[in-house]
Amino acid sequence: MKVTDIDIRDLKWDETPGCFRASVSMMMEPSDGQPPRRVNFICQSHRAHDCPSSLITYDMVTHALDQARQMPGFRRGEEQISVDISTALTPLPYFTRAAS
Repeated sequence: MKVTDIDIRDLKWDETPGCFRASVSMMMEPSDGQPPRRVNFICQSHRAHDCPSSLITYDMVTHALDQARQMPGFRRGEEQISVDISTALTPLPYFTRAAS
């Protein structure tokens, strides 16, 4: 199964556990010619509040892929997931850091 699109939405800092949370959506194209499927995951990153957005993006995508690999077809080894991150990822908006 090939991931052709990754979209990260509603990225927020959650004070209580001290982590970023977001909804990660992936468009997956099965290798057997069936129609693509959009799969959604709730993901988190336990990075510091002021870390670079590229690290948060990496954590969100990694967490979503870890969850996808727990789905029945992948868990049994029937399917493998392939991702070309340079073309699949929708960039996060750029936020400048607040002055200290």
